[in-house]
Amino acid sequence: MHDVIVVGAGPAGLYAALLLAGEGLNVLVLEEHDEIGVPTHCTGVVSDETYSIYKIPDHVVLNRPSVCVIVSPSGVAREFRSPGEEIMVLDRAKLDQALAASAEQAGASVLTGRRVDDIRVAADSVEVGAGNGARLRARAVVLACGVTYRFQRQLGLGLPSEALHAAQIELDARPAEALEIHLGRQIAPEGFAWLVPVRREERIRLKAGVLLRGDAGAHLQAFLARPSIAPRLAEAPGEPIRRLLPLAPIRRTHGDRILAVGDAAGLTKPVTGGGIYYSLLSAAFAAETLVDALAANDLSARRLSRYEEGWRKRLMPEIRTGSWFRRLLTALSDRELDTFVEAVGSDDVRSVIQQTAKFNWHRSVILVVLRQPGIKSLLLRSLFR
Repeated sequence: MHDVIVVGAGPAGLYAALLLAGEGLNVLVLEEHDEIGVPTHCTGVVSDETYSIYKIPDHVVLNRPSVCVIVSPSGVAREFRSPGEEIMVLDRAKLDQALAASAEQAGASVLTGRRVDDIRVAADSVEVGAGNGARLRARAVVLACGVTYRFQRQLGLGLPSEALHAAQIELDARPAEALEIHLGRQIAPEGFAWLVPVRREERIRLKAGVLLRGDAGAHLQAFLARPSIAPRLAEAPGEPIRRLLPLAPIRRTHGDRILAVGDAAGLTKPVTGGGIYYSLLSAAFAAETLVDALAANDLSARRLSRYEEGWRKRLMPEIRTGSWFRRLLTALSDRELDTFVEAVGSDDVRSVIQQTAKFNWHRSVILVVLRQPGIKSLLLRSLFR
């Protein structure tokens, strides 16, 4: 019997496996796809703060942009420079593969092509159905299966209270320097579109995507066909990768012998939808909780609630503030979004943002921006619609 079975080989599951195996535990990771990191569901933008959790190998980094341009619905563009943090665009497949290698070096076993069909919690173990009639047992299970929520529903953990649709694609493109965010109800209802320049060996590429409520694939195709975007592409767009993106945690991320981490727990940044940092952080909380619980031979929901208490104390102030701010923004008309972009792009507000912004921690800069008179009145009016 294994100490821990991890369901899913994304960043959250693999980092949890790495930490647990590093403590001498018998850890098995089951990944449904045949290749780690494929298909890629993430643009992979992180800050250097991620190094404090996991040292990302240099070969995983595709670009280090220092400029972000926000473009309003009418085409007003305002430029922002990184506030002292290094921003990196990662090859997500290679990140997952590097984490898998690290987990295996620590002693974990990683199996691909092993879809988990069933999870049954018993008094003394968890039984996992791993396809072809295989039944595996462990003292505990970590759910790291991304946005597949059937096990959470089955185990009574609930579903994210809010989610949007995303679509993304990577294309050959003309040279570009800045990361771009495009706003507008026609471009991305209740969300945004993005362009992220990268370089793969000698090829200049562009990661493009949308996060919105509605048909993400159709909106991405329309965005890439816009006269301001299409000439920047060096190839015709193919079929994008689509996914559901949670913007709120599931009701409960722990149960008897069960913990959910990363996207499987609904842990993403509500404003941007970014999830890599939260995935690694939640995995660290989960591993710490499980090491102690396994040593005490107490895998009860009560004991494992320490995991949820830990991540909630660290992340919920950020998640609540980000969710509130996102609701204010999505209520703005295109004309009001034009005004908002002009206001945040003013010298005074940009200076405040430069001093306050942190890539992974949005609460402080949101509160500072909301204190700016023009922005405050604009956003608060949206509360009364």
